[in-house]
Amino acid sequence: MARRRKKQTFEDMLIEMVVKSMMAIVVFLVFNYVIIGKYAGSMIGGVWLSPLLIVLVFVMAAGLGIYLANIKMKMERANIHEIDKMSGSTFERYLERFFKKRGWQVKRTGGQGDYGADLILTSASKKVVVQAKRWQKNVGYEAIQQVYTSKDVYKCNEAWVITNSGFTEQAIDGAKRLGVVLWDREKLIDEMAKVNAASTLISESAPAADNIVVKNTGSTAQGDLYVCASCGKPVTQKVKEFCLSQPKRFNSRIYCYEHQRQQ
Repeated sequence: MARRRKKQTFEDMLIEMVVKSMMAIVVFLVFNYVIIGKYAGSMIGGVWLSPLLIVLVFVMAAGLGIYLANIKMKMERANIHEIDKMSGSTFERYLERFFKKRGWQVKRTGGQGDYGADLILTSASKKVVVQAKRWQKNVGYEAIQQVYTSKDVYKCNEAWVITNSGFTEQAIDGAKRLGVVLWDREKLIDEMAKVNAASTLISESAPAADNIVVKNTGSTAQGDLYVCASCGKPVTQKVKEFCLSQPKRFNSRIYCYEHQRQQ
């Protein structure tokens, strides 16, 4: 099976450009100090160029660190509407962090081609190949075929396709026949709510993880604490009752004030 080529995003190109520029400057500095300075007696650019380049490397490294930290923070707080705006590559990185939160060991397959696989998830009991589809339209049967084939390539037990959208009827039928697990938009929202709710509850009251049970409605088993189905933030009993009183608008789910406006 031919490998899929991935298109680099602006974000990927920017990071690559900064890293390559830093490496080029470091190589030049070593060459300037070790070779030119030793054998020519004076370095290129005199006494000013090398110190300026050293400062530039530190500034670029700091800027890249801040940039990556900002991306990480945005991913940690992302909801389904922000996922809709992500690039395919960013969605893969989001899922990488998402599954690490759930205790999986996660490996991204890289950008040169992946035989239909974007992530490899490993636990004590199984190994799963995942194809991520950040699409606006429904995902078709081709994705099912690709990830099913990649299951053997990467020697996995299961194959999943995860999307922020939906699946065509042909894709759903094919997944049933081949045993491929599908995460559509609703499934993804449910799983995001579980992870976000667990993180919020642990940080606020530090209960044991086994005590946390999140239902699809966005409620938990701990007292009167309910969470938004989109972002996992706790909401009040009043907000819960308001959402459940309008089942057609909110599809019998609970949303915080911010995400009520988006429904």
